[in-house]
Amino acid sequence: MDMPQIKIINGVLNLNKPAGKSSHDMVYFIRKIYNIKKVGHTGTLDPEATGVLPMLIGSATKLSDLILNHDKKYRAVLKLGVTTDTMDATGKILKTSVNLPDFEQVKKACADFTGEIMQTPPMYSAIKINGRKLYEYARNNISLELEQRRINIYDITCGQTDKTDEYILNISCSKGTYIRALCHDLGENLNCGGIMSQLCRTRSGIFDISESYAPEYIKNLENPESVIISCEQILKNFTDKKINLDAFYSRLAKNGAEIYLKKINLSFNTGEKILMYDENNNIFAFGEIKEFADGLACKAQIFI
Repeated sequence: MDMPQIKIINGVLNLNKPAGKSSHDMVYFIRKIYNIKKVGHTGTLDPEATGVLPMLIGSATKLSDLILNHDKKYRAVLKLGVTTDTMDATGKILKTSVNLPDFEQVKKACADFTGEIMQTPPMYSAIKINGRKLYEYARNNISLELEQRRINIYDITCGQTDKTDEYILNISCSKGTYIRALCHDLGENLNCGGIMSQLCRTRSGIFDISESYAPEYIKNLENPESVIISCEQILKNFTDKKINLDAFYSRLAKNGAEIYLKKINLSFNTGEKILMYDENNNIFAFGEIKEFADGLACKAQIFI
């Protein structure tokens, strides 16, 4: 009796998360679509937020740190004149104000928040302190004094809507930036309060919303694998340098040994990132050139 062939799927899917679904819901969706258990994501989006949520499938889960540690872009709606405990539209209203600034004042406030700034993360967030997520403390009415974090807001453009209390913000920022907290701080700066009423992540590192796929689109594809980006394609965004190793050196590298450049007659500089290929021209690792006791060598950092 022939055993059913097990399909191996590895790669990244640039998912456009819809509103009303959690990031974990999307993990479950991908597991079901591709019939695979090993699925993760980079950069949690709140259930009501939409936009780019890179899904890591199979061995691509090993690329999480590499993909996560990059800049982001968002489109948000700032609603002024209200403050909530969650800093967004889902929270409990704490106070309101009818004294609203004009467009020029809002634009100036946005400019004041551009550059390297310190930000206090929201209590309703997934940051862990003493093994518990902040929102777990918040839901139990436990207050904590949170440390500020250094972030970078590279650019904010502010646009008017047809409502005098709402503005569209297009934000380019460093990883770790909380847009809810930014909207709250803008409201405080304008002395009227503010919340984030809508959020869409338009870019996460190398992944752009223009190249993303909605769950319904993927669900209706005859071949859902066609939208998966291979690990090799992803890694080529981080370096164009590569080495091809013969069977002997491939085996050593796959066992974690450093491969000295002088032994394979290659020349690279310290700190350069390298794609490592075996004797069959199959990529097997993402490596880095480092200085070792006997000279410069390439050592695998991430095996795929």
